[in-house]
Amino acid sequence: MATEHGFIDLDQRGGGPAGSDESPGERVLSRQRVALYLVATFALGVALGGVGVAKFQERREQQAQSPTVWVDAMAGPTSGGNGRDGNAEVDAQLTVVNAGSIPVMVRFVGAQETGVQVRDTGQSLLLVPGSTGGIDVRLMVDCRMASLNPLPMRFLVQTPDQQTAELTTPVEVGAWHEPVDALCNASPQTSG
Repeated sequence: MATEHGFIDLDQRGGGPAGSDESPGERVLSRQRVALYLVATFALGVALGGVGVAKFQERREQQAQSPTVWVDAMAGPTSGGNGRDGNAEVDAQLTVVNAGSIPVMVRFVGAQETGVQVRDTGQSLLLVPGSTGGIDVRLMVDCRMASLNPLPMRFLVQTPDQQTAELTTPVEVGAWHEPVDALCNASPQTSG
């Protein structure tokens, strides 16, 4: 049976198109090239996938170790004050702890609740991670309304890259209760 160019002769071994100029040795080489190409493509895919996974893991580690900004505080010692017209003003110190992972500059401290106000005196405080420092504050209390429960204290801090963050944390101010009571008891309250 005669074959024409472009038809496959099913009786012919090798499965190539009839009239093909490829010898059996060339077909083996061609198959080896295809196999080599497939192996190279697979290896390249594995390598690219490995690089992608490594980058993903690196980014996750960086996020897990990303710098955190956090401060904690507690009432410190008092250094005097005055009481008049049912109000007490106390000079005190707030002990601030850098509980974050990067240095911060505390730029502002303040709190305001019914009958109680805390305001810093304008100084700044640099704290490295884990360190503690004191910042001077003025505590103003309306003796008729105030209770010295934990105050939500607001902090404005600046990071080394000049970014600012505002944090609010409850601060236990019970250590200021005694001097405030003494000033309130010594101050005659005016009736309105």
